[in-house]
Amino acid sequence: MTKKQNPWISIIACLVVQLCVGILYLWSVLRGNLEAAYAANRFDGSMVSSFMIFAFVFGNLVGGVINDKKGPRVTCFVGVILFAAGVLLTIFSKTTAMFIVTYAVMAGLGSGIAYGACISCIQKWLPHKRGLASGLACSAFGLSTVVFTPVSNALMNANMGADGIVNFVPVFLTLGLVFAIAGLIACFFIRLPGEEYIKSLNLPKAAVSGATNFTLGQAIKTPAFWALFFSIFFINGTWNLCVPLIKGLGQVRGLTLTAAIACVSFTGITNAAGRLIMATLSDKIGRFNTMYVLCGITLVGAILMTFIGGYGYFVTIALIAFAYGGPSALNAALCTDMFGPKNSGSNYGVAMLALGFSSIFFNWVSKTFLHAVVDVNAGTAAGIAPTFIMGAITAVIPVLCMLYISNYLKKRNAAK
Repeated sequence: MTKKQNPWISIIACLVVQLCVGILYLWSVLRGNLEAAYAANRFDGSMVSSFMIFAFVFGNLVGGVINDKKGPRVTCFVGVILFAAGVLLTIFSKTTAMFIVTYAVMAGLGSGIAYGACISCIQKWLPHKRGLASGLACSAFGLSTVVFTPVSNALMNANMGADGIVNFVPVFLTLGLVFAIAGLIACFFIRLPGEEYIKSLNLPKAAVSGATNFTLGQAIKTPAFWALFFSIFFINGTWNLCVPLIKGLGQVRGLTLTAAIACVSFTGITNAAGRLIMATLSDKIGRFNTMYVLCGITLVGAILMTFIGGYGYFVTIALIAFAYGGPSALNAALCTDMFGPKNSGSNYGVAMLALGFSSIFFNWVSKTFLHAVVDVNAGTAAGIAPTFIMGAITAVIPVLCMLYISNYLKKRNAAK
């Protein structure tokens, strides 16, 4: 008699891994004290974030290939080990170049490798609720920064000298060891469901596998794949434009320094909420309807950002962060709907490359051509209106991409 599998053992293990590797995005919390600690070495953290995002999205691609061949347990082990090693080796980093190698590239790659594997694994345990599955995985990743920001601040305060300079050796040593131990223990409990478990769900055959499974080579030959790719590229545009401006622009628009900092912190909560709530909602009202709602929220938010101030600004930023979080989980589920679960790791890994390109492109356009600049001391901001008009346009393009994908799927299903 086959022992009945409990899906929540693997699901919770994947969520623990996501919480561990999600701390990669704690960089904004650490950066100021790091630059102060290594000022003598001309440490400049401005490039660390850019390399980190590219390493993360490339890690999704590498992890997808490993996951499709070796499964999520092996992939998560590789990801957690590389991530923890990167954080621990940061102890020896004193220059920008060394931080890029350890924290940005090594830890970023490890984070991306584990991230995609966890999403794919949870989706396979919940094939009838792929939106919820993606939402759980992505929200745990997003919540990592919210949960561990106070932990990291406490570690930095505990290791701050009388001169206000933090000794980062015990900070990174503690974080690296904690996440290595917690992440590696969780990896032992990650496994894929067996055939008996899938049969017990009594799902239609097409819902779990079958004719809709595309290899990466097959997927990228379809126009629908590139519609998804560019949807990811554009839907992230408004948020990518907001990130470097949130704190400074908030102060110019009437927020106190404390409120502006709180605004930045609160985006982590609304981001995680968007990932879970909207992906779960998509199981009920459909992926496309949910995406249209998210595009609508982003469009309204971008328009409001051209003029709104005070606590209306705070709310607007929170809504944009919510709408940014939603597609992070929704697109993973949609990719599996379109191309099947079998090769979901590598298929979504390539689609995720759009996120890396988006993070660089829109801020480059904003700074180079629209000259978006905030001067808190002078209380002025330039180039903001055209920047967010561009953001509003980027919120419309994914709607067109979704309409194309919807029509593509209808024709494909009718042809079967």
